[in-house]
Amino acid sequence: MYLRSVPKWASPLAEFRRTLERGDLRFLVLLLLRKKSMHGYGLMKAISEDLHYVPSPGVIYPMLQMFLDMGYVKVTEENGRKTYSITNEGIKYLEDNHAAVRRIEESHGHMDRFLLRKEILETNRLMLLNYPYLSQNKIEKIQDIIREMCAKIRETIFEQSS
Repeated sequence: MYLRSVPKWASPLAEFRRTLERGDLRFLVLLLLRKKSMHGYGLMKAISEDLHYVPSPGVIYPMLQMFLDMGYVKVTEENGRKTYSITNEGIKYLEDNHAAVRRIEESHGHMDRFLLRKEILETNRLMLLNYPYLSQNKIEKIQDIIREMCAKIRETIFEQSS
């Protein structure tokens, strides 16, 4: 497996980007389509949210056309917009390349944890920087929000897996 070295100080996002190999974008596109059907623009947006890299239409649309030609995706058109969906052949392609897909999914899991930590830290920072300027009414509202959030998080953490 080809992995570029990652400095110890690098973020999981940087690590995730470095674990991507040439050609992995095609697996990412099919993995996203396996989750749900999307327009080309939706794919570009989803990839940019995952990688903080926006693939150009000149990369995505030829890839989608190639997948159509190979039978990995199908397209439906509604109101002039094309929606792409993965086919059984596309799923089989992902299964046939399970090592690369697994590597990408495992790296993505690390990135999800990093982003959760980042959101927690950003929330703490927001609260600490603004706390001195909050009125008593706002403090009480925020306390209610935090209690509700904690209850939902606790529920999610301890819910029984089905």
